[in-house]
This record gives sequence, structure tokens and C-alpha cells, in this order.
Amino acid sequence: MKNHDPIKVYDARWETDEFSKQEIMRFFESVYIYGRELGADTVTITRDARNGAGEVMEIAADIGVDSGFNVYLCTDPASTPMSYYFALKTSLKHPKTMGLTITASHNPGNYIGLKITVPVVRAIGLDSGPLGGFTRIREIYYSREKLSCSRKGGLVIVNPLEEYITYSMEKAGVNKNSLKGITVVLNSFSGSAGPELFKAYRYAGIRVFPLLLIPDGNFPAGAPNPISRGKMDSAVSAAHRNKGAIVIGTDGDGDRIVFGNERGILNAGFASLPIVYSLIKGAGQTAAETVRGKGYENRIIYDPKVSPLALFEWKNAGITPYLFRNGHSQIKEYMNTVKAVAAVEESGHFYHNLSLNSISMYGENSIFTTLLFLKAFKDNPSIIDRLRALQDSVFTTGEFNFKFKNDRTRDTALKKITGTFEKEENVETAYSTKEGIDLQGTVISRGLNLNSPGKKLTGTWYSGYFRSSTNEKAILRAYISASNAGIGRQIERKVMEISKQYGGTETE
Repeated sequence: MKNHDPIKVYDARWETDEFSKQEIMRFFESVYIYGRELGADTVTITRDARNGAGEVMEIAADIGVDSGFNVYLCTDPASTPMSYYFALKTSLKHPKTMGLTITASHNPGNYIGLKITVPVVRAIGLDSGPLGGFTRIREIYYSREKLSCSRKGGLVIVNPLEEYITYSMEKAGVNKNSLKGITVVLNSFSGSAGPELFKAYRYAGIRVFPLLLIPDGNFPAGAPNPISRGKMDSAVSAAHRNKGAIVIGTDGDGDRIVFGNERGILNAGFASLPIVYSLIKGAGQTAAETVRGKGYENRIIYDPKVSPLALFEWKNAGITPYLFRNGHSQIKEYMNTVKAVAAVEESGHFYHNLSLNSISMYGENSIFTTLLFLKAFKDNPSIIDRLRALQDSVFTTGEFNFKFKNDRTRDTALKKITGTFEKEENVETAYSTKEGIDLQGTVISRGLNLNSPGKKLTGTWYSGYFRSSTNEKAILRAYISASNAGIGRQIERKVMEISKQYGGTETE
């Protein structure tokens, strides 16, 4: 059936019973044909803790070996950031390495998927990457092209965990026991990143209270998404019992992070402040070393949900904010285009320019990111109170989501929501950046100039970002920031009322 393929905007994602084994095999054959077109001869393969990941990994490894690739396999559950390091390290010896990460990120347990990097550790998406990235893979998938090979490849099983931890700590400028005295409540939601972070924190001397540490593809606490409302309540409660503790949460594959303390969870825009300060000041052996002195080190990308107040703080620190849409691979491509040192998504994604010897990549490293935050806290414990005060001075909903009967109903509800706000006086609507880049959603705002991020905020203002989920069916995502709770709650109620009128139910 046409368009019955697993490819989404940022990666591939599908429900475990959605495709036959033959269809999944054809998908991976298409991936390897695409890799061959780029000259790839080596592939790294990792998986997260999902129940469906093992079977998909077997298919990926078998086809890779049969196709003549050198296959480097990490069979233990691994985070997506570790998978990127694995591909980066392998690329030192094999420059034509393609990286396959079998994961469905923060999605519920019945989803599985694939993230891909091509030489050298360059993430691809739909219409993003060499030859169009996943767009080219889709073309191959529907074509009659076959993968032929005159010889079998080789298979090597590797677990790069220790090297990954050492690398990440060195990049953050953190030594063994150098963060002694810090307490962390870590909730990894039974995902693959928990053991990696736990081990790194213990090396750094941090006292750790873990929640849902053991990787479990059943995800007993539900969808492993720490930014969903209420998800981090148990971790915040644990911080109450351990005064002064920092709260950290990660999603199913460990590339999404939230920070907080006993007073609650911080929005990513505010949590990013000590991290981006460290980057532009050159803390540790950070990725900024690859651009420092070239005039690029103050460029940081943000998505439409980042609080305007956080952007004002960025500007005060000498950072030049660049607006871009949500999207992992697309953001990484844009980082390369504008030579940004970092990027922040309110969904909890923190991106860096990370180097290893003579090569570098744009991507996530949750150990590095969280250690920068904890190092800043160690140097100045009052910073958490300052971040909390900034966040409490404005209103944000966090991301809230509605599930509908089908995509058509969701799209109708979304159109009604945006149309309702567009009718109000002095409301601005944005569908793209000032450079014309599609935001893949709608920004509705009043009292703000979206083309002048970081300006001083005065009077009453609000900003809402509304979009369809790109990797889950019939899901509408919403996020609201406002100058005060009164106006923020009013907008939130309107969104909820309209969603429910169309049969939407609030979901994780």
C-alpha cells in the first residue's frame, strides 16, 4: 500500500504489529542500499531497552553482514547518545561508517523505530541529509532496487560504555570524585540511559538515588517521557526527602533530559542557562573548542517553545539565539549551517558540537550535558534558586497532548484552535522563521516580536506553539508561555475545551 512505510519526519517509527517481518527486512535493505550510495562500508548498530528492539536488531545485523558491511554490534541496551559516540569512535578507523540506532525514544512501549547517521555521524531525516536522507530511503523502499553483494561482511560485538563515560566526563571537565557532595535523584523511566548515567555520576563522586533504573521494555510507569505533565512527581517527592538534591529525568533512549529539585521541574530554556554559560565560557574540554575564536561560539539554536524570558537571559550573556523548528536531524543540520555551538529544545533535547580527535559531530550526549549542569551547581549552589525564581516569574504549561480518533479529526481540532486565537486583536501568527524555514506547527503570540528574540519583556504577553505529532498517530501537542498565570490558564482552557469538543482526550 502506497505510503505504508515507517518513515516519519525525523527518523523511522512504527508500532510493533504494524509491519510484517518481510516489510521490515525490505526497509533495512533500502537503508543499506542508501548507505552504499554514500560509499558506506561499515555500520554500527545499537538498540534501546524496548521489547521489539531485539528482533529488529537481528534483522538489521543479518542484512548488514549479508550485504558485505563490517558490522559493529552493541547487543546490550544503549542510549541514543552512546550510539552516536559509538559511531564517532568507529569512524576514526572506518571513516565511511553509518550508524543505526534502534529506538522509539519517548514513545509508548508498543512503538519501535530507527535513527540513522551517515558519514561522518551526520543525522538524517526526511528531506534532510545527503541525497535527501530518509526521502531517498523511501524512494528505494518503493522501487525494485535490490542489494547485491559479492562477499559477506564481518561481525564484531562491542560495548563502548566505559569509553563513552570517560570521553563524556573529560569533555565536561569532570574528574573522578570532583562532584562529591552533590545528591541526584535520577529517574530513567526503565529506559536504556539509566545505568550509563548512574555509573558516570558515581565516578564523579555524586550520591545517586535511582528510580526505575533497570532497563525494562514494558515501561511499567507508562510512556517513558519525562516532560509529560506529572511524570516527574515521584522524583520531586524523593528530592523532598533528600534536601538539596538535584532531580534529573531521561526518556526511553536517554536523549531527552529534564532538570529540577524539590520545588519542581525546570523548563529546558531555564535549565539550559548554566549549560550554555559553560559552553560559551569554554568550561572543560567542550565542543566549543572546535569553533572558539572563529566568531561562532555565541550562536545557540532554540525551538518555538523556549520561554521568551530564557532568551532574554541568553542575550544578556552575549548569546545570539537562532529560531528553528522541532526536529532532531534538521536541527543538527542547521547547527552546521550557522556554526552553532549548541541547540536547545523545550522537549528536553540539548545538542552539542562534539569532537573526537580530528572528527566532530552534532548531537546529544546526556552525560556531558548533565555533568555541565551539575558542575555549575557545584560551583554555585544558589544557581538552582535563581533558575527557579526566573521560571516562577512567568507562566508555562509544559507540553500537554491530546489523542484523537484519527489524524483527520486531530487536524480539524488543530485548525480550530489556531483559528480561534488568530481572530483576537493584536495577535501574531507564525508558520516559519524570518528566513522562511517551516516551523512545522503554528506559533500564536501577543505582545512579543518573534523576529527579535531576547528583547526585554514588558506588559502582558503570551506565546503558544501548536502542532501535530510527527511520530505518533492522531496526537496534538500544545505548549503555552505567558507573562502571568491568569492569561496562561485562560489560553490553556480554550485549547482543552476545543480539543474535547472534537473528542480529544489528554494523554502522555
